[in-house]
Amino acid sequence: MHVCDNGRMMLKDMPLWHGLPLSLDVHHHRYRCLTCGRSFSEDVCMRYPGTRITYRAAKWVQELLRWHLPISAVHEITGFHWDTIRRIHEAEMREALDWRRKELQDKDYRPEYLAIDEFAVHKGHRYATCVMDLAEGDILWVGRGRSKTDFARFFEEIDPDYLSEVKAVAMDMNASYNILVERHLPHAEIVYDRYHMQAQFGKDVLGVVRLQEARAHRQQSKELLETSRHEESAEERRHLQAEARKEIHLYSKLKSSRWTLLSNADNLSPEKAEDLKAILDSHSDLALCYAMKEEMCTLFGLRDPDEARRRWTQWFEGARASGIPALVRFAELKEKRLDGLVAHARHNISTGRQEGFNNKIKVAKRIGYGYRNEGYFFTLIRYMSIPAVRTQSPKKT
Repeated sequence: MHVCDNGRMMLKDMPLWHGLPLSLDVHHHRYRCLTCGRSFSEDVCMRYPGTRITYRAAKWVQELLRWHLPISAVHEITGFHWDTIRRIHEAEMREALDWRRKELQDKDYRPEYLAIDEFAVHKGHRYATCVMDLAEGDILWVGRGRSKTDFARFFEEIDPDYLSEVKAVAMDMNASYNILVERHLPHAEIVYDRYHMQAQFGKDVLGVVRLQEARAHRQQSKELLETSRHEESAEERRHLQAEARKEIHLYSKLKSSRWTLLSNADNLSPEKAEDLKAILDSHSDLALCYAMKEEMCTLFGLRDPDEARRRWTQWFEGARASGIPALVRFAELKEKRLDGLVAHARHNISTGRQEGFNNKIKVAKRIGYGYRNEGYFFTLIRYMSIPAVRTQSPKKT
């Protein structure tokens, strides 16, 4: 080997002050092998790999990022290029994730309960899917989309042996998740999530019936007002107008009662409880749907699978016998998933922890004003799921 050339490199260091950058003019040699002809530059010990900044500047960037500052804010503080900051952060996150993976491998750890849920990546119904280990809280996998083809990548990228001890998987009633879990994890039970079931009941049953009743009151008020215009008797006209005002009042009450109907009755204030009682007393279909909602909540508290199957079967039979179209339709769709609802009695799990973590993802999106690089964003999601006391890998000695 011999020196074949001399080069120069400008390295950015920590600025002297805001707006006063500091650059280092570093001289280095290039070497060439006399035998094979290969040439290379000597290492610059103070240069952070893959960038044109010093190690201490990179350490400064890492400390700023640990405070969850967005890349734009770190760029304003340091003056370093956005892509340089992203590379530093991504390298640190991958190091922490590798360290976390090794920690779990040393304990011979394998998850027993998983949760699967999707979250919005961008506006316009663009989603990604997360798989969480419910016991440890780690995000095992993040992938774009929520279709069957998209979710199939999870089973291709995760070692099957790592999932060999999974007992149950909590999810909503997305058919893509259901089919693939049954195919690749035949030893695991599917548990349908309580939150999604109740939320869908509130939207597709309580919401639909409430709006139907409200529209009926509004239509009745219009008919009463129209009749009063053609009424010759002044007294009868005033009576019809008063009845129309009552119908409008009931319409307004129903329109504003959405959260009252969805809330737990025990958590309502006395005023709200009185309003709820008045609404249910005057609307039989809505009262029946509300009673079915309360009964459904108690079914998720059962811990005996046999009793759960019997009670759920009775619930679906009662829903079909009600004759309320929205309730009948809901029962016909959900009865097909009876086994997953009964499994909740054996495995008291839900996607609640995953839903809570989705809020962290939303906060990260707002802080960063969105992310163009999805690989970096998905790595950030997995990094954020590492338990707080372990987010920093041990210092090298």
